[in-house]
Amino acid sequence: MKTVIKNKGKTVCAYKLGTDDGLLTELIKNGKLIPLENGDYEVMSQEAISGSTGKGQLAHTGDYIKIDPSGCPYPNTAEFFEQNHRHIEGCTYEQIPKPLKAWLFGEPMSEEILFLMQKKGLVIRPDDYDHYFTAPLFGTVESAARSAVIVFYSISRNELGGLLDIDFNFVAADVFDKTYSFIED
Repeated sequence: MKTVIKNKGKTVCAYKLGTDDGLLTELIKNGKLIPLENGDYEVMSQEAISGSTGKGQLAHTGDYIKIDPSGCPYPNTAEFFEQNHRHIEGCTYEQIPKPLKAWLFGEPMSEEILFLMQKKGLVIRPDDYDHYFTAPLFGTVESAARSAVIVFYSISRNELGGLLDIDFNFVAADVFDKTYSFIED
């Protein structure tokens, strides 16, 4: 596994779901953000679209969406977003970088990847470059190309060091290259 960090000083545009914002209205009009009857939203991220289920990532009113370099939205829970971003002005936020673990194709199989496969539904398809990684994430099934990176946002262990839970996501290679850097271990 590698250690990565979001690029310092990286700013993003983010929008709080449930607010009256012109960009949110535009995303809804373009089918990239789908309001549900219960007040939740489906967010059509790159990975949700490539998952080919026709369903977006689930987000709740009060959560935030950020726009990736390809123009696709992706959700962050309100708690995660507010702990990891500082408001600058308008829709502009600075990301507060923290070291994270990440796994890329070609690295040795790790304890964390085995846990994801056994407990979190991660499937690795060696014969399918475009849908190499697949997993149930954010209320849908997402997939990502073999070039994507699995970023671990949190890894919970018990007192003996055994894995309890992992919060992770796929990050498309082009997005990863623009927003993360590797840290020497």
